[in-house]
Amino acid sequence: MIGKTYLLEIGTEELPPKAIDSALKFFDETLEKKFKNFFLIDSPENIQIYATPRRLAFILKNLSEKEPDQEKIILGPPAKVAIDENGKYTKAALAFASKNNIDIDQLQIIENEKGKYIGAIVKIEGKKLEEFLEKEIPSLIKEIPFPKTMKWNETGFRFSRPIRWIVSLLDNKVIPFEIAGVKADRYTHLHRFMTKPVGRGERKEIPNASSYEEITKLGFIIAKYEDRKKAIETQITGFADRINAQAILDEELLDEVTNLTEFPVGILGDFSPEYLILPKEVIITVCKVHQRYFNFEKDGKLIPKFLAFSNTAVPDREVVQKGYEKVLKARLEDALFFYEEDLKHNLEDFYPKLAGIQFHQKLGSMLEKVERNGNIALLLAKETGFENVQDLKRANKLSKCDLLTEMVKEFDELQGIMGMHYALKQGEKEEVAKAIYEHYLPKTSDDELPATKIGTLLALADKLDTVVSFLSIGEKPKASADPFGIRRAAIGIVRLLVEKEIDIDLKDFLEKIKEEAQKEKILKFADINKNWKTVFDEEVIPEVLEFIKGRFISYMREKGFSTDIINSVVETGSFNLYRNFLKIKSIQEFKENPEFNDVMTVFKRVGRIIPKDFKESFSEDLLEKKEEKELYKKFKEIEEGFNKEIENKDYKKAIEKLLELKPYIDNFFDNVMVMVEDEKLKNNRLSLMKKIDSLFKKLADFTKITTL
Repeated sequence: MIGKTYLLEIGTEELPPKAIDSALKFFDETLEKKFKNFFLIDSPENIQIYATPRRLAFILKNLSEKEPDQEKIILGPPAKVAIDENGKYTKAALAFASKNNIDIDQLQIIENEKGKYIGAIVKIEGKKLEEFLEKEIPSLIKEIPFPKTMKWNETGFRFSRPIRWIVSLLDNKVIPFEIAGVKADRYTHLHRFMTKPVGRGERKEIPNASSYEEITKLGFIIAKYEDRKKAIETQITGFADRINAQAILDEELLDEVTNLTEFPVGILGDFSPEYLILPKEVIITVCKVHQRYFNFEKDGKLIPKFLAFSNTAVPDREVVQKGYEKVLKARLEDALFFYEEDLKHNLEDFYPKLAGIQFHQKLGSMLEKVERNGNIALLLAKETGFENVQDLKRANKLSKCDLLTEMVKEFDELQGIMGMHYALKQGEKEEVAKAIYEHYLPKTSDDELPATKIGTLLALADKLDTVVSFLSIGEKPKASADPFGIRRAAIGIVRLLVEKEIDIDLKDFLEKIKEEAQKEKILKFADINKNWKTVFDEEVIPEVLEFIKGRFISYMREKGFSTDIINSVVETGSFNLYRNFLKIKSIQEFKENPEFNDVMTVFKRVGRIIPKDFKESFSEDLLEKKEEKELYKKFKEIEEGFNKEIENKDYKKAIEKLLELKPYIDNFFDNVMVMVEDEKLKNNRLSLMKKIDSLFKKLADFTKITTL
């Protein structure tokens, strides 16, 4: 059976790239759910999504003319109430039938787990496709989420950009509706510069929904995002091969250019080699941020060429190329001026001027932020046994100085990068210079981590201060907004502790910072009136730990670990995130063992028998039965070795030690009654369980682990 095809195209003025991303994501997540009852077959071809700067569209294929009819069970009163002793329907049954428009003949006894009821099985007729589209498509358009919306006419309708036309076709039939004063029809507009009239584009009739892609392609529009992106990548690779170079393929820039063009045409350009004196990150940033150009390199070194993308094919590319080159030259000239001006100053000269940059009105200046970072970094150095504190202090002092350079004022994306380059130019040690850049890392959840020890300590200190400081003043990230990057900083803390294998307990460390803050007043900050106070109060440490714990759980889930195993370790109260990671990994690996479920069942039994808030009062003298004596003996036998493996972070061996207890725990529960009337005996046996459970909890709370 051949199904129907539906096309929706929303024609707009030029959409911002982020708006296109939002619409693509929305269609991808919504269309399958909304139309699932209409698809005749399950096929990847059912939904085709299109998006360019001037149009958002989708095609639905293999559609049925109506939804399948469904049956619904409507339950009424219990049978004993609805049917009298003579087997006739009571007033309750008749009232139920009347209320639900059910014929008496349709009533029947329906039995479920709760008993017997009077009811009916009612047929619900499926919705007709045309009626469904006419009603649901306008609602769907209104639901598309955008970062920002606007109103442009008296209707007051809000959208990312003004809507200029709508195509709504079911096969060859227009499905009528109206949005923002625009009536749905069958006319699209082709490329605005490559078809006439120029600026608007040819108004083109679409005879039927299935001809959409062919018509747009002939009108110089690559409507599908993936096809356009592939066309851009192919051109980049082709030009790179032509000049025997490697393209610097920035994924973010690639996505942006894809969203800025309907018919991307690559144009290769040159810039003067004299600008290669600039750090390559500067040239790449100038090209990317201001011009959306791609760069090339040979043997890791930038070459004086770029690739721009026009949204139209032009007869004389050389004219366009010269225009691109002229604009880039002006940008690079500015960058070179900034660079030379900055090099006239020592980076250290900017340090006292950081007092003039406000970090936050309640958290003092950037100078005070750097001082806090430095003190936390020194405590971290002490905790981790890092001895090169002079270079650590030096790197911290210079870490934010480039914020006052002309280059970073113009391109804030280069903060840290310019500090590194200027420091190297001015003779700072390489590790110190690298740490200036690295202390910002990781900037995202999948960004690189610092390579140097100094960079790692400064990055961790900077992010800890950010999280603690902002939570101290009540600034918490919201679900949809995190203006101060607190969530990002917390994710960075997790990644640094885990992936750089930093073996410290975060709770203990925050307590040490608190003690130092109270003693030295190192973590002070100012409110608007410059009234000084200490960052830490009694409530902030638990709040900080809970916040970071949430990020750790998310991080471990993304790594593919089971939620129950993550919780089993996290809920023990340990805040050594590196060790927690190793424990979770070891238990997850043990989960593959055929004995896993049996072992977990036994271990969980130990934890579950202990009453909440039970206080241990164990005495070996009160052990009576052979099985409890043998269990305690085995417990003492493995305890020291288990603790040693825990200390050495060899959690696989620690699990193996615990496995030795299983047969003894089995025997104990099979032969010993714990909850006896003798209070002393009962408490002693519970205390034995508590001792064993305390051992378990050095690894995990096994009661949290799900077993089959």
